[in-house]
Amino acid sequence: MPKLEIHPFSEDFREPAAELLAERHARHRQAEPLLPEIDDFAAQIPDGEGAVATRGGTVVAYVIATIGEERAEIGLGGCAASEAEAVRDVYAHLAHGWPVWHQALIPASDAALVDAWFRLAFGLQFMTATRDVSPLEARPFRGTIRPSTPADLRVTAAFDRLLWTHLSASPSFSGMDVEANDFETEWSELWNEPEFPYHRLAELDGRVVGHILLYDRPTGDLRVPEANIDLAHAATLEDVRGSGAMLALTAGAIEWAREQGYRSLTTDWRVVNLEASRYWPRRGFRPTFYRLARAVPRPA
Repeated sequence: MPKLEIHPFSEDFREPAAELLAERHARHRQAEPLLPEIDDFAAQIPDGEGAVATRGGTVVAYVIATIGEERAEIGLGGCAASEAEAVRDVYAHLAHGWPVWHQALIPASDAALVDAWFRLAFGLQFMTATRDVSPLEARPFRGTIRPSTPADLRVTAAFDRLLWTHLSASPSFSGMDVEANDFETEWSELWNEPEFPYHRLAELDGRVVGHILLYDRPTGDLRVPEANIDLAHAATLEDVRGSGAMLALTAGAIEWAREQGYRSLTTDWRVVNLEASRYWPRRGFRPTFYRLARAVPRPA
C-alpha cells in the first residue's frame, strides 16, 4: 500500500476535498433525509488553515480549521475522509500551533469519523438536531399559551438569565459570566426583528412560567434544510417542570410551523445540559452534527 503523505491545503486540493465532502454528505442524508441537498460542495469547503492526506496521489482525508485567539474551529465542511484514520494524521500535522481549545463539527451518523476524533482525545460537547413537523401530542396543560409583547421584555430576559445560570452550574460548568451580562438589552429588539416570527409564553396561576422562540435560520449550509425554522430558545421555571407547560409550548410551536408551510425544525443543545439532552430527543429531534471538543494544555 502506498505511504500516507500530508500536504498543506491549497486550491489544487479543493475539488478532491469537495468529492470527499459530497460522499460524506450523501451518507449523512441516507441516515437523515431531512438534511439539505447541496449543489456546490467546493463552496462548502471553508477557508482557513488546513491540510490533506494523500495515498498514491489520491486525497483520502482533509481537515481545515478557522483559527482564532482562543480556539481552532473545524466547521460543518471542515473535515471529510475516505480513510477516517487518516484524519488523525492530518490533525497531528496541523494542531501543534493551534490555541488551546479545539472544536470539530462532525456528522453524528458517521461512526468511523466520530471514532477517529474520539481517539484524538476529543469529547462530545454539543449537538445539533432536526425533526419534521408531524404533530406532537401534549398532555392537557391547565394554563394558557399566548403571544408575547414588548411589555414582556423583563420576563423574557429572565428566562435567558435562567438558562445561563443553569449552564454555569454542574455538570455544565460553562464559565459564562451571568452577572456581567445585560439580558434585557440583548432581548430588547426581539419584537422588531422579523427573523424571529414566533415567540410564545406559558402562563399558569397568574405567572409567566415558560417561553419558546423560533428563529428563521438562514439556509445554504450542510446542516439547515430548506423550509426550516429553528427552535432557538426555550425554558420553564424549575418549579413548574412536569406541569405540561413546555410540552404545550413545543406542541404549539410545531403546529404553527406546519401551518406556515415549514417542513422541518432544527435545534441544538449542550449534552451536559441534562434536561435538554433528555427532553428534545423524546420530542422527536434526531442528532445531525456533534460538536466535539478538546482542551490542550500548554507549557507555562
